[in-house]
Amino acid sequence: MTDLMPPPAYLAFDPAGRRLRLDPHEPAFFLNPYEAYAFLHGAANAFFWEDYGFWCFGGFDDVNRLLRDRRFGRQNPAGIPDSRGVGQDRSH
Repeated sequence: MTDLMPPPAYLAFDPAGRRLRLDPHEPAFFLNPYEAYAFLHGAANAFFWEDYGFWCFGGFDDVNRLLRDRRFGRQNPAGIPDSRGVGQDRSH
C-alpha cells in the first residue's frame, strides 16, 4: 500500500479505521466515479461508509464468500428501499 494514490478531493478516507465519507450525489463523483473506485480498490477491500452506516466489500473473493454465507440475510437494512421502493421499518 505504499504506492497508494491520493483520494479525490470529494472523498475522505481514514485508512486506520477503514472509514469512508463520500456523497455519491457530489457532481465530481457523479461525472467520474472511477477515480474514487480506483482509490478504494487500492486502499481497502472492505470499508465502513459513514454516510450510510454500513460496511461495503469490493474484493471479488470477499463478495463471493459473503454471498454464499447463509449467516447473512436477504433483508434490506433499515432505510434501504427494496425493489418496489419500500424500506423496512426496524424501529422496534
